Amino acid sequence: MSHQDGNEYEQRLRAAFEPDTEAVNRVVAAAMRPRSNRSTVLCVAAAFLLAGAIIVWLLLTLRPSTVKAESVRLEYVGEVALLEFPDGSCLVLTPDSGGQARSAPLNLIIFGADRP
Repeated sequence: MSHQDGNEYEQRLRAAFEPDTEAVNRVVAAAMRPRSNRSTVLCVAAAFLLAGAIIVWLLLTLRPSTVKAESVRLEYVGEVALLEFPDGSCLVLTPDSGGQARSAPLNLIIFGADRP
């Protein structure tokens, strides 16, 4: 392959990859055209909507449950424990009354410091 043949191939290759003037003018015109702010506004609005949805979801899932606690008065007299409930009913617990319970379910937490 001679030097002359190399130049001919190089010229053909350059001609094949060189864009025509019309294509260059279209690309330059598109680059210089002022951009529309519409897409930016839509992206910002979508971001705000997404952030709002996340905040609402977090508030609904992480809010504390609204369970109303009832206070029960506990009093010890020797080995007898007296429980007084807000509705006025009482329950007397003695060592002999092991299996007796109120008709309503009772959830009771007694800490060691609460005992006299």
